[in-house]
This record gives sequence, structure tokens and C-alpha cells, in this order.
Amino acid sequence: MPAATSDAFLQGQGIPVDPNQIEAELTRLWGPAAERVGGPEVENPTVTRIVLANLVVGTHIADAARVDEVVDTVVERYPCRVIVLRQTDEAERKISAEISALCHLPAPGMPQVCSERIALRAGPQALDLLPGAVRSLLEADLPFVLWWTHDPRESEGLFLDLGDECSRLILDLPDPEADPEAVRVGLNLEKIPYARDIAWFGVSRWRELVAHFFDGPRCKETLTRIASVEIRAQAPSLAHTPRVSAWLAAWLAGQLGWQPESRRTPAPGRTEATFRGPSGSITVTTLTESDPTAQFACLTGVTLTTRGPDGETTRRVERPTCDAQEVRIEVESPRACALPRLVHAPTFDAARRVHAALESSRDDPPFRRALPHVLWILGGS
Repeated sequence: MPAATSDAFLQGQGIPVDPNQIEAELTRLWGPAAERVGGPEVENPTVTRIVLANLVVGTHIADAARVDEVVDTVVERYPCRVIVLRQTDEAERKISAEISALCHLPAPGMPQVCSERIALRAGPQALDLLPGAVRSLLEADLPFVLWWTHDPRESEGLFLDLGDECSRLILDLPDPEADPEAVRVGLNLEKIPYARDIAWFGVSRWRELVAHFFDGPRCKETLTRIASVEIRAQAPSLAHTPRVSAWLAAWLAGQLGWQPESRRTPAPGRTEATFRGPSGSITVTTLTESDPTAQFACLTGVTLTTRGPDGETTRRVERPTCDAQEVRIEVESPRACALPRLVHAPTFDAARRVHAALESSRDDPPFRRALPHVLWILGGS
């Protein structure tokens, strides 16, 4: 294989290949890179190929640039064999393929760490050929993670075929633009037990901050006195309740054993849900502010109100904007004086959410307890 082609491969440029010759071409292209080991560090850096998992990405060709950008960032932290399935409008019953390397320098003086990206393109008439092509490319004895970035109902057969065999599934739909029914299909744990919603990982830090309010010695009793919750978010549209808002509410309901009673959407950007808790009715309100420049929905605040013998106590976590690196924590109580404080808690971007999904445990009881509640809050059949 010419050196120029190997250089282009290592620089991340896609090299077209026959789908039946992918493994052979990868072996050829990695060969010249290995032969250059020991050369001048700047001109011919050493290369270390690392694969921790098989990451299969289901996406539309229109989203290729966005997905590739996130993949590049994810692989720096979690080196994988990446297999990108790009669904196109091509009428032919065939699969086309290209391969490239994903390389970065972990530290000055260290060898390049490289993974490989295999892109498979197929139109509607060739989708049934993709599962077999994917299986032949999976690295043996490594986890198979399926990262799905569009409505699973559009190619449900392919989605379920791959989901049935994966070690875990990451459902990455737009928030809040995704149809709640698409979320319901994608998170069917009876068919795909290890499915997770990417928005669940967008509220990880918020769950920690809320839980810290109740770390004291008498907090178990305080949890039973929650009377209302208000969750605020910014989102690119008001199409549906943001899933990040719904997941935070559902997490509380699942962990505290609340039972859903009624739900309504009196106005765009406002959802009111009523639960039955240990001490009576609990009102959970989600408020969404439209921000057309936002890439996805993000939480900007949560307020929990508890009622006790001495009156109401209000606990707040607030972020002024999605880009703010700190959140303000404040407690107003008739029994105690607590000064407000700032906590460093930046919003998880798309790559950080995928990182969290890859590094999380496959068995996630809080997620399972929250899932029925989040589907109820989002609505749909």
C-alpha cells in the first residue's frame, strides 16, 4: 500500500474500500504505520492501536458531520473500533464502505493512540444487509455498544436486530424535539434490557446536587414532606417537555416511591404532574424557556419545597445560563440559616454524555425505577 494512502488513513481521511475487504485493508494500512516506529518523533511518530469496545453508531447521512465530531472526542477518552452506519436515500441494494484512523497524542513525548472508524453506507433497500456486515466486523470478546442517533421507528427492524445483540444501547435523540413515542420504542427494556437515554446522563450532576440536600441525620423524614418540585430548563424549542426535566422528576418519583395521578400541559413550555407520596399530593411543574441557539435542552434550576411543623423550607439549585460553569445552591428554612454557595458543575456536552453512558454500570436500578415515570410525564400512548 502506498505510503501516501497510509498517511491519509492516519490523518483521519476516509479511504474507500470493498466491504468484503475491510479487514485486509486495515491490516495493510496499519502495517506501514508500525514500520515507521523509531523514526523522528515529529515526522514519524510511533502509533499504538487500542480497542476497548466495539462502538456501532446508527445515524443518517445528514447528521454525519455532527456525529463524527462527537465520535472524535469520545474516542480520545474511550478508544474503540467505531462502526458508523450511515443511512442514505440511495436506491441501490448494496453497501459502500470507507475506513479511517482516529489518532491523538495523550501527552507530549508519548506515542499516538489510534482507533479505527469504519463507515458503512446503505439505502432503504440495503438496510437488511447491515446486521451481517456489522457482525463480521466486531472485535471478538469485547463489548458491543450500540449508539443510536435517530428515530428507531424509521428502521425498526435494523434497530431491534442490532439492539438484541448489543451489550448496551445509548439512545441519542434530539431533546425536546423527539417524538415521545420514539423514546418509548427505543427504551423498551423488555426487548433491549440495557437501553439508556442519553438525556439520563445529562442530569447526573443535578441528581447529586439534589441528593446532597438530604444528607443530614434526619433527612429520611424530610424526604416524606416534599410538597412541590419546580424544574426549569432552556431548550431549542417547546415541542415537548424536555427529557432532562422529565428524567429529574422521574428520578425523584422512582427513588421516593411516588405514584402518578394526573398530568396536564396548560401552555407550551409548562407541564404539571401530580403524584401521590407518603404525606399526600406532590405537584411537579416543569417550565421551559425557548432558546433557538441551544444544541439541546439543559437544566437551569430546580426548587424543592418541604412542609414541616415549623413551616416551609425551600431548597434551590440554579444555573443562570446553560454555559455557566457554576450553580448556586440556596436553602431558605425557618429553623436554620444557611449561606448561599457556588458549586462548579458545568453542563455535560454531547461527548461527555456519551462518555458517561459508556462508563456507567449496565445495571442501573434508579434508571429502571424512573423509566415508567418519565414515559408518563412525556405523554404519548
